[in-house]
Amino acid sequence: MALPAITKLLTRSRPAYDGHLDSMNGDAIYGWALDHAKPDQEVTVNFFHDGVVIGTAVAREFREDLRKAKIGSGHGSYGFSFPVPPTIRALRNYTLRAFAGGKTELAGSPLEVNETPELPFRKRGHHIRDFLALQYLCGTGLEIGALNLPCKVPGGTTVTHVDSKTTEELIKYYGREMQGQTVVKVDLVTDAHTLAGIESESQDFAVANQVLEHLENPLLAIENMLRVVKPGGVVFLSLPDKRHTFDARRPVTSFEHILEDYKLGPEGSREGHYREWMDLVENVAPAEFAERLNFLMNVLHYPIHFHVWTQFEMWEIFDRARAGLPCSYEIDCFKANDAEALFVLRKL
Repeated sequence: MALPAITKLLTRSRPAYDGHLDSMNGDAIYGWALDHAKPDQEVTVNFFHDGVVIGTAVAREFREDLRKAKIGSGHGSYGFSFPVPPTIRALRNYTLRAFAGGKTELAGSPLEVNETPELPFRKRGHHIRDFLALQYLCGTGLEIGALNLPCKVPGGTTVTHVDSKTTEELIKYYGREMQGQTVVKVDLVTDAHTLAGIESESQDFAVANQVLEHLENPLLAIENMLRVVKPGGVVFLSLPDKRHTFDARRPVTSFEHILEDYKLGPEGSREGHYREWMDLVENVAPAEFAERLNFLMNVLHYPIHFHVWTQFEMWEIFDRARAGLPCSYEIDCFKANDAEALFVLRKL
């Protein structure tokens, strides 16, 4: 049994805040922070350069790695990102310090940043998707399933946001995951597979970032994204590479599988996908399997990752699908980018 004095000393030695300053990625610094005493309360992180405050960030962004590590209350919404001011970035080499609640310096701080003038396409990170979007997206187009992370587009570009639910319904449906996040205003509610209500050859582009893996019939979705863009228009896609996500243990989905779903419908393979998800991602105990399966598949209709791929299977899909889809296209661009793969399909 610990002595009272020692107990008090141990209690006092524990920092009020916890967190980590991770790294610079693109034009922002990422990390996480939480208040031990109030794990459900947002934490403000202050950033310093040469002893002067240069800005703040609020730790409320959802991160899957934090959720899986059961940090704090276990909901994963402790992440933050801090866009480094241009005046600081102009120094190229600089050191930043970060303090949670203005009191506790985060692990990983001070962080030394060395920015080299490499060509942007040679690097990897969040900025690569933005870089590609600026090259390809212009005019009038649509984005499917943006939720709280809309694609960055050049000024003067008009985007119609499409989803299966209204903005209010999305906020209610995802609940905790969207706490503190800004969900885009949904302009059109429709099925991502069919894009019903959108005229053929009416758009300059269609964007679906981190969406195809959530769709039971991805080839049908690709067909209709190509349908609605004009000849010469593009379909801009980002997909997670399973090797770098919670899907790492799952077997890749073959082209033959999604082709069968395209021809016959996905109903026959639906339960198998949910079972694989619960077994290899959620690790559901056998005694709870039936109840969880019914809840996910029949009650919540939760959009799990129905299909998983590495960049190699993704390329195979887009290459082989050209022979079976009604619209002709070419793979105009491919870029491996950390945990995601980026593809741009140009309609012929």
